[in-house]
Amino acid sequence: MAGETPIKVLNIVPSLAMDAGVTSFVRNMFLFRDSSRVSYDYLHHDVVNGELRHPLNYDDEFKGRGAKVFTVTHAGTDLSAFIREVKGFFQEHGSEYDVVHCHMPNSAFWTLRYAAEAGVAHRVLHSHLNSSSDRFSHRVRNAPLIWFGRRWATDGVACSEDAGRYLFRGKDFLVMRNGIDIDRFAFNPEVRTACRVELGIGPEEPVVGCVGRISLQKNFSFAVRAFGEYVAAHGPARLVIIGESNSADERRELQELVHEMGLENSVMLLGLRSDAYRLYSLFDVFFMPSLYEGLPVSAVEAQAAGLPCVYSTGVPAETDIAGTGSFTALDAPLANWARALNVAIEGGRHLEAPNKLEAAGYSAEANAARLMEYYERLLSR
Repeated sequence: MAGETPIKVLNIVPSLAMDAGVTSFVRNMFLFRDSSRVSYDYLHHDVVNGELRHPLNYDDEFKGRGAKVFTVTHAGTDLSAFIREVKGFFQEHGSEYDVVHCHMPNSAFWTLRYAAEAGVAHRVLHSHLNSSSDRFSHRVRNAPLIWFGRRWATDGVACSEDAGRYLFRGKDFLVMRNGIDIDRFAFNPEVRTACRVELGIGPEEPVVGCVGRISLQKNFSFAVRAFGEYVAAHGPARLVIIGESNSADERRELQELVHEMGLENSVMLLGLRSDAYRLYSLFDVFFMPSLYEGLPVSAVEAQAAGLPCVYSTGVPAETDIAGTGSFTALDAPLANWARALNVAIEGGRHLEAPNKLEAAGYSAEANAARLMEYYERLLSR
C-alpha cells in the first residue's frame, strides 16, 4: 500500500490539550507530514458529560486541517463507558486503518485489543514516560493493564531509551525523538522585553520558568521551595509557572504553599497559555524538578530557546541534548538546588543550542519523515 495511497494511521491519545507533551508530539508529526504518504486521525478520551475537559485544545485545528477527531468518555470518570465506546468505535471504524498508534499504555489493554479484533495488523505502543503514575497505588493498578497491553502491541516506540526500557522490558523498540519546530522557539530579545512589560517584570530581574501540567509528577511544590531558597540566598527573582491542573485541589495547594512562604509577589501561575512558545524568551533558566519523565518536549523547547536547564535526576540524562543542563537529586538539600539555579542564570543563554538540536535530529521535519518511513516499513513486512 505504501507509495500508492496514504497510509491511514489512527493515533490514540489522552487528549489534544495544548499543555500536553503527547499532544505536542502528535501535532508536530501532523503539521510536518506528507499527506500523500500518510493520513492521521485521532481518538481521545477527554470527554466528561459530553464536554471536553481541556477547553484549550487543538481539536478544531486538526479537524480544520483534514483530520478526523473521535472522542470517547474519559476512562477515569466512567471506565465501563470508555470500554464500551472504544469497542464500538473499532467495530465501526477499525477496518479503515492500516496502523493504530497508541500513546496511552495504561489503556492499551482495551484499545489495542479491540484494534486487533477489528483486523488492524499493525498496532504500535508508544512510551512517553519512565513511570506509569504519580502514585504508588496507581502504579500497582496499572502494572497488569500495561502487561496485557504490551501483548496486544505488534511494535514498540519510545521517546527515549529510558522510557523504552521501562515499558518494553527487554523487548525491541524504536526510539522516536520528540522533534519540535526549532525556529519557533528561538530566543527573541524583542519578545523577551515585550513579555516582561506585559507581566510587570523588571528588565534585569531573574526569571525561573517551569512549563507543564500542575501535577505530582511535575513536582512544582518542590520548585516553589527551591525557588524560595534561591531568593533567600540571591535576592529578588520571579518564578513563572505555565500550565494548569486537572484538579482544582492541586492548584489550590500550590497557591497555599506560595502564600505560606510569602512569595505571592514572586511566583506567577499563568495557567495554560496558547503563546507558551514566546515565554521561553522571557525565562533566564528552565527548571524541571520532576519525579519522572520520558523525554519531555518542554525541555527540548527550552533548549531551542538557548536556556540553561536545571533538572532533577528523575529526568533522563538523554534530555540534555545540547549540553545546557545540570542534574540534581531530589533528596539533595535545597541549598544545592538554589546554587544550581544561580549557576545556570549566571552562565546565561546558550545561543548555539538550536544548532545542536538540529544536528542531533530533533527537528519536527526530520522526525515526521522518520515516522512516515517507519510506518512504510511496517506495511512492507
